Amino acid sequence: MSCIFCDIIEKKAHAFILYENETVCCFLDKFPINKGHVLVVPKKHYQEFSEVDEESLKQVILTAQKVARSLETLLYTDGITIMQNNGVFKDVEHYHMHIIPRFKDDGFSWNEPEITINEDDFAEMKARLQTCFGEK
Repeated sequence: MSCIFCDIIEKKAHAFILYENETVCCFLDKFPINKGHVLVVPKKHYQEFSEVDEESLKQVILTAQKVARSLETLLYTDGITIMQNNGVFKDVEHYHMHIIPRFKDDGFSWNEPEITINEDDFAEMKARLQTCFGEK
């Protein structure tokens, strides 16, 4: 099965590549949420965030920071949204991070469901997660 991001990295598919090094490639999103929407992609193919090696993650976030600073300066943004999706929520089966320039009233939103979490729920989740981290 072919991966469009691997094809872009290997120059088999066209993209507006902004920057790359031995670890990451970053390019303009073909279907942007706003003008200047950039994707940062590790050159090694990983489907999920949890699979990505430490050096690739480091390079992805450092490159995302450079992109964000550049977008803020060039586009006079009101803010930046940095996000990535996993599992059924991602649109390409290759881990990637979105850097999206934001402007007041740009129409992009994050819809948060109204759920109720009580103190016991928080305490239970804390305990369970700390077990995963090897803490008490």
